[in-house]
Amino acid sequence: MKGLTPRGRTLVTVGAVLVLLFALTQLLQNRQADTTVRPQATASATASARMTTTASASTTTTSGLPSCTGSPPEVADAVAAVRANGPYLRPRDDGGVFGNRERLLPQRRSGYYREYTVEAPGERFPGPRRLITGGQSRLGAEPEVWYYTADHYESFCELVGL
Repeated sequence: MKGLTPRGRTLVTVGAVLVLLFALTQLLQNRQADTTVRPQATASATASARMTTTASASTTTTSGLPSCTGSPPEVADAVAAVRANGPYLRPRDDGGVFGNRERLLPQRRSGYYREYTVEAPGERFPGPRRLITGGQSRLGAEPEVWYYTADHYESFCELVGL
């Protein structure tokens, strides 16, 4: 820092401190995401949620969406977490209102849908998988309807028989 004025040295020092604080914040956020509690599935939830989004056109539901068949087992973990009101993969976000901006789900009043993260092994956290519930009177209450998306809201299927 030779040749800098006192003001220039102060600016360089403040800049270096800001860069270090930013780097520390990013490190802590990544560490928190890696150590988030993963919900454990119950046997009944695991058995009832083994469905995929590859549904045939003949298996539509009352919502008009295809029913899910053979989804990944991580869906059962998310279902169990919703029913128990946690623990969630993303506690700050899971249970938040889903706005249905894509308008792929049936139109309902604002606040009707809630979204939850479904773990996606091999994907960067949180990944594209989401569970959308509808008609929960409160967090932890049994939803009226369950939807799943494996591609971050580009398509949905309805989970039936849960």
